[in-house]
Amino acid sequence: MIKSFDFIRRLFVIVLAILQPFIIYFYCGELDSISQAWETELQFLFILTNALVSYFFFELDEWKIPSMFLLLLTAFSVPSHFWLHNIFAILFFVTCLIPLYLTKRFKFYLPIYLLSILFWVFNGFFWMETWGIITLCAYHLHIMLYKVHLLSRHSSNSL
Repeated sequence: MIKSFDFIRRLFVIVLAILQPFIIYFYCGELDSISQAWETELQFLFILTNALVSYFFFELDEWKIPSMFLLLLTAFSVPSHFWLHNIFAILFFVTCLIPLYLTKRFKFYLPIYLLSILFWVFNGFFWMETWGIITLCAYHLHIMLYKVHLLSRHSSNSL
C-alpha cells in the first residue's frame, strides 16, 4: 500500500524532475545538455534532482541499474570527468529501456521514450534528455496512480 507520505514524496520527486529542464532552460537558456547545469548557479538543482530520482529508482527492483548510473553521472561532474560522466549518462538513458521493455503494463511508454531520439536529431541533446525525462516521469506517475486506484478499489470492495 502506498502511504500518504510516500505518495507525496514520490509525487514531489516526479514534479521536480519534470520541472528541472525547464527551470534550467528559462534560467540559463538552452544548454548543450542538462548536465551543463553543473557549470551554472543551478548546479545544486542538478545534484538534488538526480540524487532524489536515483533514491526513488533504487526503491524499485527493476530500476536499480538505471539508478546506479544516474548516481554515478551525478558524482562525476562534467568539468572534471567529461568522458566518464557522458558514458554514465548514456548508460542511464539506455538502461531505462530495459524496465520499460519488460513492464507488463503500459508498454506504450517504450516507443514514446524512443521518440527522444528524434528530439536529439532535430533539436539537440538537451531536448532529447528532456523528452526522455518527461516520459519516464509520466510512466512512474501513471504506475503510481494505477496502484492507488487498485488499492482504493480493493479497499472499497472489502467493506
